[in-house]
Amino acid sequence: MADQSRHVTLKLQDHDQSAAQPSSLRLTGKFLTAGAAGTTLLVLSGLTLTGTVMALIMATPVLVVFSPILVPAGIVVFLTAAGLVFSGGCGVAAVTTLTLMYKYISSYVATKKRAYSYGQYFCPF
Repeated sequence: MADQSRHVTLKLQDHDQSAAQPSSLRLTGKFLTAGAAGTTLLVLSGLTLTGTVMALIMATPVLVVFSPILVPAGIVVFLTAAGLVFSGGCGVAAVTTLTLMYKYISSYVATKKRAYSYGQYFCPF
């Protein structure tokens, strides 16, 4: 019995050592996959940069011609968006404050009612 368990233990140790050491084939496959993915992403990045530069070159004359209209329009759009964001933030702050006040007051009143129902005086401090 002891010999059989020793044999199983040795087999498990051999299996663990072979699984821990990657074979050269697995390592080569990982390297080739990483290289192909990296090359593909690098090519796509270059194409995106080239397209962006070409679009900017084509759009520059249009932007220069329409800049007296686009700059004030951009300022108006920015100020409008900033005003909407600010008013939305104030609204969220007001709702949060009212919610906190309601929770505080309702818990205070409930605690006070509970204390009076037991005939105790309640002091919040």
